[in-house]
Amino acid sequence: MSTDDRIPPKRIRVTRLQETHLEALAELEQACTAMYHEIGFDAAEVPPRSVQDLARLPREHNVFVAEADHEVAGYLAWRDESPGVAYLEEISVHPQFQRFGVGSRLLQALEEDVLRVGLHDVVAKTWDKAAWARMFYAHHGFSKVDDAASAKVRGWLEERSGGRPITRPGEILICKPLRAQPTVTDEESTSDGDE
Repeated sequence: MSTDDRIPPKRIRVTRLQETHLEALAELEQACTAMYHEIGFDAAEVPPRSVQDLARLPREHNVFVAEADHEVAGYLAWRDESPGVAYLEEISVHPQFQRFGVGSRLLQALEEDVLRVGLHDVVAKTWDKAAWARMFYAHHGFSKVDDAASAKVRGWLEERSGGRPITRPGEILICKPLRAQPTVTDEESTSDGDE
């Protein structure tokens, strides 16, 4: 099916990973890793997760699954890492559901979860050759980790690296600072501005 023939979903729902999602997520993994293999990566560089791998993810990660019109469309896994950053281990959206807001909804769930536990920085890795992934992250406010990154991100990088690179050749380390949205009080939301 070409991307022009696809129909956007009417409803996208994000929930925590459930056992009933595992088989569909394994199929999604195959479809997503195939995109990387088509641009020259091999299975050793970008291996698909098996049902068992996916079932183990919640042991160390918060895992969200997106369903588009009741069909598993994507997932995201993140974990809290010292000294207080959220490490985005994985975000994958099935090719037939890409560019319909599924990844955006997953990132929204991530950001809400991360802020809920009091963290304010998300770090991730992406491949330089995967233009679609780089553009997605850039669209959502991620940028390459550099000297302007927060003290927490720089501390995380120092802890992880031990003076050695933490990315493989062709990988890029990216981050996004998060700030809690100001809450609107009932009084502010009902004000008509005629005071």
